[in-house]
Amino acid sequence: MKYNNLFLLLALLLPVGCMGIDNFDAPAAKIQGRIIDKTTGQPMYLGQAESHIRIWEVSYRWDPEPQDLNTKADGTYYNDKLFTGTYDMLPLDGAWWPCDTTFNVKIGKKGAVQDFEVTPYLHLIDFYYELDGVNLTMSCRLEAPIREGMPRVIEVRPFINNNSLCGFGSRLDYYFSDTYTIRINKDWEELDNGKGVSKDTYSVTVPLKAGYHYTVRMGALVNFKYVNYNYTETMEVKVPKDA
Repeated sequence: MKYNNLFLLLALLLPVGCMGIDNFDAPAAKIQGRIIDKTTGQPMYLGQAESHIRIWEVSYRWDPEPQDLNTKADGTYYNDKLFTGTYDMLPLDGAWWPCDTTFNVKIGKKGAVQDFEVTPYLHLIDFYYELDGVNLTMSCRLEAPIREGMPRVIEVRPFINNNSLCGFGSRLDYYFSDTYTIRINKDWEELDNGKGVSKDTYSVTVPLKAGYHYTVRMGALVNFKYVNYNYTETMEVKVPKDA
């Protein structure tokens, strides 16, 4: 009986002793780039992690699983934890017209740079802001780079935050309300002045708190499958303590 138990124990331990140590290198290939507004040549105004670069490694498979790389508010992206290989890449779920996939991007440990040009649904132009005491007024007009087939314009609203990030995913919820939303819900043909710019200027006034610092901007939403906004640039507003 003792010998049987000994043989059983050896049989159980043998596979463990034969297992090799996992000594594969951690993924360290690097990719970076920008989301560029095709109509201006400048980086897109984005919200932090509100859009993505979808990638598929096509080095070894015909049906690879996708991965998503977050974009930053300044229109850039960066990732240094990928496997070396060949990838297809597509800017996804931002407030821009659908664009084409970029094929066969080589990504390795030395790093690769891949920019993408996209056409936003809207530009928010003539952005203006003025602080009167604790009351902040912001205004803008809308411009459509492509008018034909333009989705319905739903709303314009302010975005306000108490740190440097500002947008749909980084905001003070108090200001994200119907009280400070300019409802539009019209087709672009009803808004256009005949030159691709809105006839109206959209303005909103919000109360801030004395002695606080804010990051502010405006955003416009059109009716497409992602709840994502086109934005103005961000501005810093400092409310005096004695306001």
